[in-house]
Amino acid sequence: MNNREHILLGFSGGVDSAAAAVLLQKSGFQVIPVVLDMGGAGSDFLLIRARKMAERLGLELRVETVAESFSDNVVDYLLTSYSHALTPNPCIRCNASVKFAALAALADRMGIEKIATGHYFLNNHQGCFRARDRLKDQSYFLFSIKLELMRRTLFPLGEIDKKNALGLAEKAGYELDDYRESQELCFLNGEKYQDFMRRRGIGGDVGDIVDLEGKLLGRHQGLQNYTIGQRRGLGIAHQVPLYVVRLDYAHNRLIVGERSSACGAGCEVDEINWLAAVPESGAEISCQIRYRHTPSPAKLIFLSSGRAAVEFKTPQFAITPGQGAAFFRGDQLLGGGFIRPL
Repeated sequence: MNNREHILLGFSGGVDSAAAAVLLQKSGFQVIPVVLDMGGAGSDFLLIRARKMAERLGLELRVETVAESFSDNVVDYLLTSYSHALTPNPCIRCNASVKFAALAALADRMGIEKIATGHYFLNNHQGCFRARDRLKDQSYFLFSIKLELMRRTLFPLGEIDKKNALGLAEKAGYELDDYRESQELCFLNGEKYQDFMRRRGIGGDVGDIVDLEGKLLGRHQGLQNYTIGQRRGLGIAHQVPLYVVRLDYAHNRLIVGERSSACGAGCEVDEINWLAAVPESGAEISCQIRYRHTPSPAKLIFLSSGRAAVEFKTPQFAITPGQGAAFFRGDQLLGGGFIRPL
């Protein structure tokens, strides 16, 4: 066979991967859909759905087991991060360390150059950019993909919107009657995130809620139930609204303050990965510090040991250690890293 015409596609059998397969087929590729089996209670459902959709597309499905890699690189990373008072974004780690890495390794074994995913993202000879559909754009989750891997990856959905993707999938046989967007971590399989953390021994004990001076204000129900910047559900009465400022796992304390206390002028970032030419220290960029955060103008200052300081032009709310910080210049994704604890 001519492997230059083949491409491996990360395939869940959902709307986006189905639409990606259709677009790749229309572009002349011989698509090989690959399910990455991460183990867990939801694996059987994933495989059944993927096989059904692959059959409707006339494609032969491959299954690649990545349960051990997923456990090491995502689940253990999640638990370790929380035990060190960090709030991780497991999807960023999973993309780089599990999904893209596994697809590329399989492609190498098969002698195939190109891989693809159903992410909403633009990638071409000019660089990496936000997707046309800004509501579905997933560039924030992809900043940690290594450049050499990014260069061999196609993103068929980057130029279309979700409505078109739904239409392509439905025309190919996808049943939309019970369609729902996924809103939870993939490995939870219906379990509440808080219950998962408690079951793994992280943040499950009741503890003190204190202000910035250490004054006792109330009791929290387990630190895994709270996030930095949270206002609702604290269960304490105060003359002004209070927000979560810090999760103190070492002393099992929830530290709260007024909104201004949950705002910061900047942060330090490490584990930086570049997808474009490295800018000069002091360069003006925009920085996105969580998925639904609008990138904010900032100055990037390089420090020692590969770290960088991000100095925002205006204070930003809920800068959270452990979360990703993606660097942009306009629509171009320059790279990014992870926010360090203060």
